[in-house]
Amino acid sequence: MTITVAQLGCGYWGPNLLRNFSAQSDCWVKWLADLSPQRRSYVEANYPKTKTTANWEDVMADPEVDAVVVATPASTHYKLAKVALEAGKHVLVEKPLAMCTTEADELVALAEATGRTLMVGHTFLYNAAVRHLKQLLDKGELGELYYIYSQRLNLGQVRSDVNAWWNLAPHDVSILLYLMDGELPVSVSAYGMDYIQAGIEDVVFATLTWANRVTAHIQVSWLDPGKVRKMTLVSSRKMLVYDDVSDDKLTILDKGIDRIPKAGESMDYDNFNNYQLFHRAGDIWLPKINFQEPLKTEVAHFLDCIRLQGQSPLTGGKQGRDVVAILEAGQHSIKNNGKPITL
Repeated sequence: MTITVAQLGCGYWGPNLLRNFSAQSDCWVKWLADLSPQRRSYVEANYPKTKTTANWEDVMADPEVDAVVVATPASTHYKLAKVALEAGKHVLVEKPLAMCTTEADELVALAEATGRTLMVGHTFLYNAAVRHLKQLLDKGELGELYYIYSQRLNLGQVRSDVNAWWNLAPHDVSILLYLMDGELPVSVSAYGMDYIQAGIEDVVFATLTWANRVTAHIQVSWLDPGKVRKMTLVSSRKMLVYDDVSDDKLTILDKGIDRIPKAGESMDYDNFNNYQLFHRAGDIWLPKINFQEPLKTEVAHFLDCIRLQGQSPLTGGKQGRDVVAILEAGQHSIKNNGKPITL
């Protein structure tokens, strides 16, 4: 079954999507819509089988188009995804799904009503290292999860349509939701500062708290001296560092603090004097990860979900909606000087 695809937008991330869809067997990228003549010329020179247009309406009106890929500025995601679903198309929309929970809920309901696949481009959930991390957590290899902290920092790629929170944090939020089995945090607090452009935060520090006392801290910035893409999990048995810019994506450390009962006394942990604290520093593991480009896996998964009607995507509309809910709560907190927002 050949799936005919149309892509809207070929800016920063668009060429990667176009390359991966064009490389898939049984998939034809018939259309690429972009307002920029330069971007259309790029597509015409490199993808001769793909037609170009400046009008996204041409795409929606084409009955041959089975699926639409939305890779346009974030503020347009809701409108274009809605029109595509109403036209009976399957939709893959880049992160974030929408700019508010109300719009995201509408898209999820519309996809269900039309029986179309709605998927969000949370690419890191198709990363082999993140999948391996999740397996270790589910198997209990790390023990009880205490807290997580992540940094997504760089110098450059400054946006004017969204702040660093909406631009960068969707990656970390989607990973955290994945690790927490889709459970939403009970509260979100965030604080940000706008140094370069008034009203557009360049750096944001956020804290997410779950009902089981797991907490996560997120730092995002496009005003930092070095590129950092790192997430650290601190658990009772082992600790883990996921570093996306390192050759060794995962580092597992047998480190922690153990409570050991005093010899000859009752094992009553409620009594402070009946145990001692011992620092544990054991082995370090660098598991081998069979790495494949996450976007390639994501694109193949989207096409499989279309072919296997009824299969829910890993990053489906509901997951995309929950990411938006957390982002929206964080934005409200930023505007209220870090006040915790309850979800």
